[in-house]
Amino acid sequence: MRWQLGVLVTGLLLSPRVARAEPARFALQGGQWGLGPTAEQALTVQLELRPGLHWWWVRPTGGFLQSTDGTQFVFAGVLIDIPLAWGLTLSPGFAPGIRTVDGTRNLGSHLLFKSSLELGFPLTPGLRGLVSFAHLSNGKLATPNPGIEILALGLEVALE
Repeated sequence: MRWQLGVLVTGLLLSPRVARAEPARFALQGGQWGLGPTAEQALTVQLELRPGLHWWWVRPTGGFLQSTDGTQFVFAGVLIDIPLAWGLTLSPGFAPGIRTVDGTRNLGSHLLFKSSLELGFPLTPGLRGLVSFAHLSNGKLATPNPGIEILALGLEVALE
């Protein structure tokens, strides 16, 4: 019974109806690193490549984040694109990654996890505006675990 279930799930995941391709996308976002009155604040820039392959609403993503406090973070994960009215998409995401350069804030570990929520809206064909909120922390794998919040605005361009 287990192997039959495994074959069924594998077949569904590899099904051409489920997996679909569309143009890859490149996202550039910039915003505030550290929210709240007691947080150390800085600016951040994030570059992200979003391959065109989707499984249902799930798509892979990978990128690089740099803050003006010196932190550099390289990540790879998934976004879940939930279509809304008027071409809007709501995309929760999760991406583990490695902090390659330490900044002034001690995040407790080089292994970090980025959880995010992004709202995308069409501007022109092939160009979307983005508003995102993210939390970056070590997931209680180390002490301290202060985490940091990020609020960013950006653009996503289809690479056709």
